[in-house]
Amino acid sequence: MQKKLEQLIAFAITKNTSDIHFILERDILQIQFRTHKGMEDIYQDIWTKEFFEYLKFISKFDLTNPFIPQSGQFQCTYQDNPLFCRFSLLVNKDVQTGVLRILNTSIHLGIEDLTDNQKQVAYLKSICQYRQGLVISIGPTNSGKTTTLHAILHEIALQKRYKIVSLEDPIEIEDPEYLQLQINEAQGFTYEKGIEELLRHDPDIIFIGETRNAYTAKMVIRAALTGHLVLTRYSYTLAKNKRTVFYTVLKIPVKIDLISSYYNFIDQCFHDLIYFKSCRFV
Repeated sequence: MQKKLEQLIAFAITKNTSDIHFILERDILQIQFRTHKGMEDIYQDIWTKEFFEYLKFISKFDLTNPFIPQSGQFQCTYQDNPLFCRFSLLVNKDVQTGVLRILNTSIHLGIEDLTDNQKQVAYLKSICQYRQGLVISIGPTNSGKTTTLHAILHEIALQKRYKIVSLEDPIEIEDPEYLQLQINEAQGFTYEKGIEELLRHDPDIIFIGETRNAYTAKMVIRAALTGHLVLTRYSYTLAKNKRTVFYTVLKIPVKIDLISSYYNFIDQCFHDLIYFKSCRFV
């Protein structure tokens, strides 16, 4: 089974896949790859129901409760490089669905690697000069939000002048230049708790891996208004006015004009193909 896993991971990487989707119905396993082009069906007879059960096992799922939603992580290798994978499971009466996210934490791109447009490079580098406020990267899944923010953080960290701490779930890109903390909800270390503790730890710059609910968004804004530079990402495709996302989507009772001078947006999406050099920053 391990060999089949490595074959699947290698196949997915050759197609620039971010997530592998599984649907197990009537003992038949269907597989789809999510790429920057969208969902792609994989017609195959190599990976079966037994392989799907193997993914549950190596993800350390509670196999005594097969009908509850679960998620876990495991590590594998690709071309002698470590890869971290996150596997999540949803089950109903007749169908099981799983999503395997591939996290190549060793990949690091600088700001210059993100785009060939020099105006966009200059814009991203200008964000590195901020010392307080809120930077939100908004865009659909697999548009490079995390990669962009890590590139900004790395650029700031190289100055060796500021204390940078990140809260992430999971840590998708490892960077030895600053402190990265892994969220562990099973042990009570959530985004909410982590932000509260960080504010007592005297950071200069905070990266919140994802703003998932109204409480986290309130704490993000609070940190930005109290003299910190805060960076976060939010997956939201349909917003016509990205500047009202926190107010209209997360229902935060904070006046827009109170925070409008404190934040900046990276409205990010893929246009055309290939990879990060086709990202657009607005």
